[in-house]
Amino acid sequence: MIIKVRATVEKYGMLRKGAKVVAAVSGGSDSMAMLYILNSLKEEFGFELCAAHVNHGLRGESADRDERLVAEKCAEIGVPLHVLKADVAALASEKGIGVEECGRQVRYDFFNSLGSDITIATAHNLSDRVETFLFNFARGGALRGLCSVPAVRDNIIRPLIDCSKAEIVDFCNKNSIGYATDETNSDVHYSRNRIRHNVVTELEKINPSFQTCALRCIDSLNEDEAFLRSLSNEIIEKSKKSGGYDASVIAEAPAPVKKRALIGIIEREFGITPENKFINSLCALLESSGNLQINGGITVRVRKGTLDFPPESEQPESAVFNDGKAVFGSAEIETEIININAINNLQNFSKQVLDYCLDCDKIIGKLTVRSRMAGDKITLASRGCTKSLKKLFNELSVPPEKRSSVAVLADDCGVVLVEGAGCDKRVAVTGATKRMAAVKIKRS
Repeated sequence: MIIKVRATVEKYGMLRKGAKVVAAVSGGSDSMAMLYILNSLKEEFGFELCAAHVNHGLRGESADRDERLVAEKCAEIGVPLHVLKADVAALASEKGIGVEECGRQVRYDFFNSLGSDITIATAHNLSDRVETFLFNFARGGALRGLCSVPAVRDNIIRPLIDCSKAEIVDFCNKNSIGYATDETNSDVHYSRNRIRHNVVTELEKINPSFQTCALRCIDSLNEDEAFLRSLSNEIIEKSKKSGGYDASVIAEAPAPVKKRALIGIIEREFGITPENKFINSLCALLESSGNLQINGGITVRVRKGTLDFPPESEQPESAVFNDGKAVFGSAEIETEIININAINNLQNFSKQVLDYCLDCDKIIGKLTVRSRMAGDKITLASRGCTKSLKKLFNELSVPPEKRSSVAVLADDCGVVLVEGAGCDKRVAVTGATKRMAAVKIKRS
């Protein structure tokens, strides 16, 4: 297997002379085999090697056992070891993210903290690659997702990427390399374990060489993806202009290239990948004009044929009412003050009209009209439950590119009315109301 790993390292140019390599070692068979193989190759390739282990604090004594095992083996073969103990469950709760995602962040933050210009070696193998391929396939992943785990990404290398799990376990057993077994690996409640124990085993009954054949397919998909990405990079460079990108140049590209160009631009500008649900909307935006908010906070705009990313200050500004009138984008908003004592019966007003009426005496401070802001919430008088405006717009099927133009009326205490939805319970008209402001919104 050492010969196979050496071939993989050379194939992908993983290790340069003088590199500082941090081996991520969990204590399992994959990472222990990788540690031993890298240690045997370090003189041949001329790199420095150390190991790093993270105790996530999730598995009690089992996690402590793994830590001790890694420490013993590193001392045995003379590889320096760095250990981090973290309460990942508490951190995940604090950050409001999943435990798995939080654990990954903790690990890579730790690895990268061990030095500048380091290379991180992880023990992902062929079986992991095949399982990821099947997992993404089951979720409807596009070509990029079907390419599965890359052999090299940024400063991360995966020397075992062409070795199967069976080969790795056999190598450990033959070379008396001790390793820990994670008891959760057999729990088929986890999707990846179901794929490993149920799906892959069935496919291997059809073709005993299934994993090797799947590798050929994945490699072929990676070649296709690399070619399409190179075409999209050409489109990105061609579309560059002062102040942004030429929307027509991107729009004229074939769909697979156009989508990758848009993804590539956003990754270059913000360092994140747009969620799949926004890709088609981004493509449609190229041939029109307006704003589209993606990934919960990035605004993409097409204006006068230029695709750009307006800063927050260029979003629609708030407007103060003057003599009961305000202009917000293409909307003219008017409030008519009505004295309840001057009308015969409040019930003569329809529910639809009352949804757009505010109790004047419940408005705190100055009334303004603006676009949605992060954290905005409303308790609709007609529903009685509190929702974020983001969730409300989703329920109302307001397209992301139009959300910044929806009129939001607010006072000093928060949102009082949302165009297309109604008023907040806090300022709703009741039997005790003396003066109400009837809001009318006209669009030109």
